[in-house]
Amino acid sequence: MTAKKNQALQNGSAKENVLQRVLQLPVVSSTCESLQRTYTSTKEAHPLMASVCEVYERGVQGASALAMWSVEPVVRRLEPQFAVANNLACRGLDHLEEKIPALQYPVDKLASELKGTISSPLQSAKSTIGNSMDKIM
Repeated sequence: MTAKKNQALQNGSAKENVLQRVLQLPVVSSTCESLQRTYTSTKEAHPLMASVCEVYERGVQGASALAMWSVEPVVRRLEPQFAVANNLACRGLDHLEEKIPALQYPVDKLASELKGTISSPLQSAKSTIGNSMDKIM
């Protein structure tokens, strides 16, 4: 975290939300987008599944609204503790972002790099085995 950003947080002029930060990580946001595309295409391809999903979505929306309404007094009362936990989680996320650079890449880029990393040794092993078999024959 930059010194300016850290100073702003200490002064209370900027509030970070660890959940928002996690959702903004390229690896997380690209995974969520991919899941959303798959969900949408599945609903479009299967009308029966679409109707079941719509009922489920309405139920989740209603349950979410009820849950938010019922926990609001507790959240207000525990707000100072949540702020401390959020700050600790943000610092932990800073540490993770420094130690794990892969969090800054979209999932498709990670998959293609992983594929390249795995396929190169496999190709080498395949050719070595093929050459050995030719010599044995």
